[in-house]
Amino acid sequence: MKTLGIYTFVHNVTDYDYPIEESLNSALPIANKIVILECSSTDNTLERLKSWASSLGEKSSDVQIIHGMPWITHFTQLSSLANLAAQYCTTDWKWHLQADEVIHEDSYEYIQHIIEHAPENITALSVNYTHMLANFETEFDFCYKRAIRIARGLSNWHLIGDACQLDGESIDRVYNSDIQVFHYGKVHSYETGFKKESDFQELFRDIGFPDPKMKEMKTSLQADKCDYLYLFKEDIKNGKVRKFTGTHPKVMQERIKKFKDNGWEQFQSIMDNDIKI
Repeated sequence: MKTLGIYTFVHNVTDYDYPIEESLNSALPIANKIVILECSSTDNTLERLKSWASSLGEKSSDVQIIHGMPWITHFTQLSSLANLAAQYCTTDWKWHLQADEVIHEDSYEYIQHIIEHAPENITALSVNYTHMLANFETEFDFCYKRAIRIARGLSNWHLIGDACQLDGESIDRVYNSDIQVFHYGKVHSYETGFKKESDFQELFRDIGFPDPKMKEMKTSLQADKCDYLYLFKEDIKNGKVRKFTGTHPKVMQERIKKFKDNGWEQFQSIMDNDIKI
């Protein structure tokens, strides 16, 4: 029976409010190995990871946490971290799942089938993404709707750039699967969103970031608040943002309730009243 490893890297998941436990829990039913590279977090990330792993009982032996790795100074170094984490996976297949991504349970049976029965000429799989923006009821067309993230363990695939996609072999060796993954990297409170976007945009300076709108928001709102609808207003005008009509992964339900209970719906821009979802 073919085995599947999940690998990821993390940094300050508490400060940036990543759904790390939800992400890892969504991988548990299908993963034979989970590798987590903890990169010199300055919050309680490492403690959270250890607590999560210890709660798994016998399954904890399938989890490996490597901690203390240096954090990056440029976005292209993200792929180096991911590729390092992948080296600790000795499974038949390896999947790079980022800390703000959650696998939908409707895909579990399909995932197990495809890694077991994929033709030998297929060495990688792409997966489908649903990207959420500002809240849990709004989705948008991010820069990718599909990405190559799963590869055979002995293949030559590797992450490139900002670690969003694998590269290294011919595209005709990729099977476009129907695996469903949810990306929650743009769902935060106003304050956490500003911190996350500000910190990460500093890593992308050579390709036009930070976005001038970040400065506009700080000046206008007299605070460090990120108005995601304002930040993506051109996408809203172009019809790339819409109400979400599907179902979220079950592991996300508690987080979704907490988010709504705190009043962070963000259906309307706080910078521009004309921008609504």
